Amino acid sequence: MTQASGIVSDLNAVIDSREALTTLICALITGAIGLAVSMLRRRRQLSWSVLFDEPINRGPAPPNNLDMWEIHSQGREIEDGSLVVLDVLNSGGQDIDESHVAVPLYFTFPEREVVHFKVRESDDLHNLIQRSADTLPPEDRSRITLPALPLNRRVGFKLLILLVGSGSGVRSGGIIRGGRLVQKVKHSLLYQVAVIGSAMALLIGVSGGVWLANRALNPEAVCAHGSLRIEGSTAFAPVATQVKNAYEQSCPNATITVVANGSGQGLDGLRESKDTSTIAMSDGRPSNQSDEEGLNRRPAGVIVFAVVANQKLQASYPGLFNEGLTTAELRKIFSGQDVTALPVVRSGDSGTRAAFEKAFLGGDSPAPATGVLPDCGTAGAKSPCAAETTMDLLEYVNKTDNAIGYAEADALPFFPNIGTIPIDGHEPIREDALNGTYLFVATEYLYTAGAPAELAANYLEFLTSDPMTAQLRGHGFIGCSDLEDTELAGSCAGG
Repeated sequence: MTQASGIVSDLNAVIDSREALTTLICALITGAIGLAVSMLRRRRQLSWSVLFDEPINRGPAPPNNLDMWEIHSQGREIEDGSLVVLDVLNSGGQDIDESHVAVPLYFTFPEREVVHFKVRESDDLHNLIQRSADTLPPEDRSRITLPALPLNRRVGFKLLILLVGSGSGVRSGGIIRGGRLVQKVKHSLLYQVAVIGSAMALLIGVSGGVWLANRALNPEAVCAHGSLRIEGSTAFAPVATQVKNAYEQSCPNATITVVANGSGQGLDGLRESKDTSTIAMSDGRPSNQSDEEGLNRRPAGVIVFAVVANQKLQASYPGLFNEGLTTAELRKIFSGQDVTALPVVRSGDSGTRAAFEKAFLGGDSPAPATGVLPDCGTAGAKSPCAAETTMDLLEYVNKTDNAIGYAEADALPFFPNIGTIPIDGHEPIREDALNGTYLFVATEYLYTAGAPAELAANYLEFLTSDPMTAQLRGHGFIGCSDLEDTELAGSCAGG
């Protein structure tokens, strides 16, 4: 017994010493990593990530798919197109100027051709990049090469690229003197240190992290058979279509059709049909709230709209896309007092038009529209021109030098000749909308005739779930659950 006790004691001593040594080694590794990371943070570092890379008009062609968009760039119809959004950031510890760029930053899109691109969130960089003759090398249309860019610490920009072709993926290159170019790391520093500290933490952390991420980011659809029709708001239709695609991917026995025919027509159609398998989309509530009689109203979130104009209009209004316009200046344009610009509005039953008039015109229509596109609108006209849909309005503004109008912010990347206009110094962005300084927003309501059928009810729950709300961020739409503790907190109240 004594001998056995001695053996056990010796074994325990070995185990204890190894544990102590392991603890010491982990502490040294953790300290070394912390020091290395600290040193790297003081270096120059340009990082980038892919925020969005998806094909356009996925699915069958018309007439079977009414959701297809006709996309043109400089007179060219875009088929087999895709949209990529890249986020570029000076994530290092030092400013970067032109002399630090040994080889300029470039992006390559294998088996795809760059049709057009825009820079967002930095007007100075936009002007610099757009002026560069090397941006689109004629010998390689699958590549964008940016000029040497000055970027202060924590300053960045976004690239919106319209492409054609069936390829996928994004590659980058470039050399920063005294630094590096990296693709953004998804995991936090704390997570990385914890992973290196212990093999068990690696197993638990990665497995648990993947499970939680999938649970948080992938909405779970409760499937139902049958057909569902969603009609109304042209502003909300792209969001409804994205949710429809996600739902149908999880539930292949469901058939959902989205028809963008305007908020007023959507509500009229639902009142007439009283179909429990139909959802009507409306930007805000109808002016005559008796039109809601017999309908169930459910808020989904807030749409952010933008005042837009043809880029050439800046010649008449210097600083139009930087300093913007005041509400008073905007009112003069749309009331016909300032005839330099040609205002284009949505038709009378449009929820987008109602939101515009509420935000900037005191809820009134100061001048009746002269007619429906394209048979109206001339230089010096004192009455606005009307468009039936958002796409009609944007296509007209995109090709008409002096045109100004409005639309949901998410649709603008597809129209290269259009710019957004700040109003009273505030931008049509999520932050300005949430803090209450940008007023051109509208609550999106989804209506059903009485209790919705099973598929309609499941779709509504899927759309308003927290994971789907997270996926829709950055699309000009802010879900109700994201409005808490903001200036828009009451927008979803009293559904």
